[in-house]
Amino acid sequence: MYLLQSVEQYLVGIDMWPAYIITYLFAGTPSPSVVEELTAFFAVNGVPKTFAYKLYCACNPEAVTELVRQLFYARFSLWHLRHCPTSLHVL
Repeated sequence: MYLLQSVEQYLVGIDMWPAYIITYLFAGTPSPSVVEELTAFFAVNGVPKTFAYKLYCACNPEAVTELVRQLFYARFSLWHLRHCPTSLHVL
């Protein structure tokens, strides 16, 4: 999977990811708490939000909705604002 390889450039191999992230990515029903956990994991590891969201959609077809996309991008931006307050971020 090309997207997985792209994301693994920022992280160790998927076999080293926390089990809850793998569960949320592949089997979890999209919800605000699932999206928050995923965005925090990807953001803290420096994965660009576009790669992260595309991977989520490829792994979990339930995530392919406009509402989930908006929530994912908003949570990603909020994470950066909270943890990197001096950098510029486009919301």
